[in-house]
Amino acid sequence: MISIFKRTVKQRFSHRWLFLVTRWLDKRIPPASQHRLTMNNIFVLPTGFGWAFIIMSLCLFLLGTNYQNNLMVLLSYILLSVMLLTLFYTHQNFARLAVKSTPLVPFHCHQSGTFYLAIVQQDMSGGKDNLSQDTQNKPCRGNIVASWFGHKTQYPFILGATENGDAHNTTQRLPIPITHRTRGVYKLPRLTLACDFPLGLYKCWTHLDFSAEVVVYAKPLKGEVIKVTASNDDSEQNTNNAATSAQSSSDFHSLTDYKEGQPLNRVVWKQVAKNGDWVVKEFADPVQLKQLLSVDANVETETAISLLTFQVLEQSQQGNHFGLKYQSIDIEPSSGETHTHQCLTALACLRNISSPFENNANINRTGDNAQEANHDKKTSQAKKTSNTSKAARL
Repeated sequence: MISIFKRTVKQRFSHRWLFLVTRWLDKRIPPASQHRLTMNNIFVLPTGFGWAFIIMSLCLFLLGTNYQNNLMVLLSYILLSVMLLTLFYTHQNFARLAVKSTPLVPFHCHQSGTFYLAIVQQDMSGGKDNLSQDTQNKPCRGNIVASWFGHKTQYPFILGATENGDAHNTTQRLPIPITHRTRGVYKLPRLTLACDFPLGLYKCWTHLDFSAEVVVYAKPLKGEVIKVTASNDDSEQNTNNAATSAQSSSDFHSLTDYKEGQPLNRVVWKQVAKNGDWVVKEFADPVQLKQLLSVDANVETETAISLLTFQVLEQSQQGNHFGLKYQSIDIEPSSGETHTHQCLTALACLRNISSPFENNANINRTGDNAQEANHDKKTSQAKKTSNTSKAARL
């Protein structure tokens, strides 16, 4: 009972602390697609090695004053001077960066996506944070560590790789993996960037919000779905004439490998005589059959969404005209990447209101509520048993 109480208090305190920190960061570092690192969004503290360095310098100073050893006192002064100089250099090196986000490509929930962060050297000639005019054109150096806010996984990168070879306009793209376990459209969390160049005595970091969203598609599942033909007026006539229209059409489409049973008048004999490759001419079909994809109402929602996701991907690869009609989704038949993205996004957002970045908090809250409910049930049962025992005695 005591362990459950401690766990509950710890979880609620962590949730409250995370909420306060997030609200303070929203005011101090507002969301934006591009950030310039300044004194307002950079935080600096000594590392573990830095604190050990400070303690060692203080111990040398105390030993030097007690034993009246001037060389030891001078050494402690030199070490503290190095500590102070490293503080300014670490901050200035980190403040040379300007970061901007790139569009995030949607991915499926059983896969991992990639968020590309563009890091460029900012022009500090007109800024207020430069310490000298000689260092304003120097690129940022050292290693940088990226991580999502609230997550322990870190992704280290080495700064200095240029894409265009221009030393005065250094640009580098950092691929940062991102994973989601559930489908939907979610807000991208804050990204933490940290650097401890040059000596590792200080650590500079920042928490940036790029005001971006990530679309997570459902996991595709191969299976049968309902395909309703939604062609023009005479659907049956179009269906019967679909096989012959490709042969009678005069619009050339492509060359494909010859298969047994295909008419010989479509064989490209020049290719056969020249290379020995049997290829046939394919003609464009002017009649495009339009299909509406749907699933039976008795199928579970998540299974139906996975089946429709697979069919949307398959129909898109074949270049067919298709639409969706399932529950609240009603999309007219069409084709193209935009239409495919619209269908997959509609399936991903169907009856999905939770965010994977809030799942931990929701699980903890539901766990707390369940524990409280169980406690209330136990107390109510104890009261009932006591009342029945009293009534039996009377």
